[in-house]
Amino acid sequence: MIRRSSFNTVALGVIYLVALTVAGALIVQTLSLARTLPDVRAAAATAAFASPTSAPTAAPMIVLPTPVPPTPVPTAADPQTAPVSYHPKSGRYIVVWLPPDFEGGARESFFANADIIDDISPFWYSTDAGGHLFGTRNDELVRIAHEHNIRIIPSVHNVTANPGLVVTVLRNPTIRARHVQNIIDEVLACGYDGIDIDYESLGPSLRGSFSAFITELGTGLHQRGKLLTVAVHAKDSDYGGMGGFQDWAVIGKYADQVRIMTYDYHWRGSGPGPVAPAYWINAVAEYARQVVEPSKVMIGIHFYGYDWPPDGNAIPRPWSVIEDIINAQGSTVNFMERNGSGPVEESYFSYRSAQGIRQVWFMTETGLASKIKTVQAMDLAGIAIWQLGYEKPAYWQTVRDNMVEDPTLVQRALNPLIPDH
Repeated sequence: MIRRSSFNTVALGVIYLVALTVAGALIVQTLSLARTLPDVRAAAATAAFASPTSAPTAAPMIVLPTPVPPTPVPTAADPQTAPVSYHPKSGRYIVVWLPPDFEGGARESFFANADIIDDISPFWYSTDAGGHLFGTRNDELVRIAHEHNIRIIPSVHNVTANPGLVVTVLRNPTIRARHVQNIIDEVLACGYDGIDIDYESLGPSLRGSFSAFITELGTGLHQRGKLLTVAVHAKDSDYGGMGGFQDWAVIGKYADQVRIMTYDYHWRGSGPGPVAPAYWINAVAEYARQVVEPSKVMIGIHFYGYDWPPDGNAIPRPWSVIEDIINAQGSTVNFMERNGSGPVEESYFSYRSAQGIRQVWFMTETGLASKIKTVQAMDLAGIAIWQLGYEKPAYWQTVRDNMVEDPTLVQRALNPLIPDH
């Protein structure tokens, strides 16, 4: 009995010692973990702040609707080094259309006058019947334009071998929506400041569809901080001329610029005569400011002339060719100040050719100055030039003398400082 009791006592003692040993080991391990816990929490906090978005990543690629390889969406520039973007530079806008290739006379004229040009619209894009964009672009020109504080607003046009393709695009709401999205995608992907629409010579039945297109495109571009400009046929009444399909009241509401093509009064398919007589421009401008906010109205300026044969279509000529003809033929240049319809202010001359007597009409510095005075008198937005590189160099001096130094704009700046203004 005593022996069994002694055995039980020894067994309990062994169990007690084992329990103490295990408890001690657990206490040591717990203390060790407690000491390392702050490091674990710190590491977890660091991991939380070092999320995948801690460093800026490149913008995703936008799939463009054109066969041109896509360009990443441009990232925001450092605000301290961003170029000045004040427009218009001269108080009124000076915008120019460019040929598809940035070379030759267009390139030379660009650099010579970049200090007063606000917008350029290279003639780059057209559409197919499915609303997809086709054409070429020049990323170098985009960079150069922005370096010179010039906005780049490329043209989408239907001046192609098949201009009627755009009819299907405009009439079909589904295709039209795709076309609008394709244009917006291209503007965003390429870093353009906006887009210029130049759809010409469409039937009056397209009026509602064209208005819907401009409404949808203008809304989409403006939501993304981009501009919409629209080239329109010149007219002095709502359904006048070839512009019956263009509702200026609607276009003026959704476009930032309404660029009126106030040239081709006499055109290549007509007989010879003034290309842009002053009396016609005055009538068109007067109608325009009644239906469109004047600060959006751009008067078109032609930097080319037409050379008519005795019969058949005229040939458009840049000034350099016109000058060569004058010099080679010894032609006498005449100036028509006015005719029975009113002031004209254009020059013309005739010369002999194998086809017979040809006649050439072109703009002079006097006529250009008159057009600028119309813009000033009606307080319109500015001028839109077709096209850069065609011009007589003296035209740019006329622009500088008559438009850049505009007393109306000086007075406008002073008015807020004068009592009762």
